Amino acid sequence: MIDKKTLKSILDFTEEQNQAPSFILIYILTWCAWHNQLFSHFISAEGDFLTRMSTAFSEMGENQFILVLFFTCIIFLGRLAFNYFSFRSRELLNSAEDTFENIREDQKFAKNSDIANLMDALTKTKQQLVEAKEREKDAIKDKNDTLKKLLSLQNELDEANADIAVLTKSQQLSAK
Repeated sequence: MIDKKTLKSILDFTEEQNQAPSFILIYILTWCAWHNQLFSHFISAEGDFLTRMSTAFSEMGENQFILVLFFTCIIFLGRLAFNYFSFRSRELLNSAEDTFENIREDQKFAKNSDIANLMDALTKTKQQLVEAKEREKDAIKDKNDTLKKLLSLQNELDEANADIAVLTKSQQLSAK
């Protein structure tokens, strides 16, 4: 049983066929090519037209109708096969272009997982960047607080040293 797609393809192929020589014309040309000695004997013979024809046919030997028919069938089927394969290849190319265009049109509306994955990765990276900036701000704040404490301790130490120096001078002056 032939399905509808195959039947339509065969119908399209037969409708698209160019006008080709008929089977009989191909047979005659094949016969002439197979029996080329007919023409050579016709040209080399002497006499009027009928004498030349009878000489050419008598020199030809067997007519070999079956062999010429076989070669004619091979030529005819070869031409038909070539036309069919060229038709199918054009049909496949056209359907491939249509499929490619349809895929491209479908991609405009379909969810593309690559883009979604890329967007997820970008969102995660953005979140990590925000967290890193917050940690950097906290680290800078901690560093500044530590520096403030260190500076305040340094000031207290300087004041204590100054007080010690004043007390030492005052003790030296009172001891004298």
